[in-house]
Amino acid sequence: MMNKSLKTVIETFKYEGDDKAKKNLENVLKSIKSVKVNKRVTSSRRLLTKVKSTSIIHKSNASATYNVSNSPLKAQKVKIDTSKLPDLRHSLNSNLKLLFVGYNPGVQSSIQQHHYAHHSNLFWKLFNQANVLQRVVQKRKKKENGMHQKVFDDDDDDDKYLKTLLSTGCSAIHDFDLIKYDIGFSDLSLRCTVRAEELTSEEKIANIPRLIREINESNAENVVLIGKGIWEVIVKFYKAQLGIKFQLNKDNFQWGQIAESKDKQYNQIIEHVYAQLPKHTTIYAFPSTSGLVASMKFSEKLRLWQEMANNL
Repeated sequence: MMNKSLKTVIETFKYEGDDKAKKNLENVLKSIKSVKVNKRVTSSRRLLTKVKSTSIIHKSNASATYNVSNSPLKAQKVKIDTSKLPDLRHSLNSNLKLLFVGYNPGVQSSIQQHHYAHHSNLFWKLFNQANVLQRVVQKRKKKENGMHQKVFDDDDDDDKYLKTLLSTGCSAIHDFDLIKYDIGFSDLSLRCTVRAEELTSEEKIANIPRLIREINESNAENVVLIGKGIWEVIVKFYKAQLGIKFQLNKDNFQWGQIAESKDKQYNQIIEHVYAQLPKHTTIYAFPSTSGLVASMKFSEKLRLWQEMANNL
């Protein structure tokens, strides 16, 4: 049965502009732990308070509607059979300035056939805010035309499209267009899963030779691994080859550019990995951009991306 004081406040709380009623409601809700309240205000602020049996939903600026239920509504989950979804093809050429390597395609990436396609994935937000495309193009144009030549040609159709990308920002639908600017995409595994954890250890290890071959064939200058787990699999593959007992941990691993550290065994593995790649290749390990992973603040992720972009 509804708490009497709560019922009284609800009956009087008819308008969002009624500050007194709002205050009364908030005071009552603080004292009740067994009722679930979902209060949606028409301003940009949302206040979510856990209450067991009452859901309050504002419909307009002037009125509010109250729905009372003995049991909260539960969202229906639809199970997806990823075995029926297609692999996501890679995007490579023979002279990549930058190659992004993901763990494997998610459901939305497989369905849409574009990399990092889920709306909650932070990849494209980081890509744009770090000015990655601009840095890649500036580097290439200056190399082609000389230091004192302008970066963009206003009469060049390709440059007009490029200007559009730079002004509006890139998204998943542009992934295959970016190959024009020597930016490519691949994955450790091409098979789609809901979560990366669904890939077997054997499957991940078996894909390392293919990934190394792609880096060599694309002559990639910079390889960015989107997810620490990818680097962990690479380390596992090559430490087995070298017969080294080694564990990657917080003491020897650092985000960003993969470079030698104080750990001699780790350095031996790193040297061996780089020996398999073109001499000019640099590897970076970044946190996953998936919306399912939130182990690092966005500002910290962006700093890593900006450092990489500035080093191109």
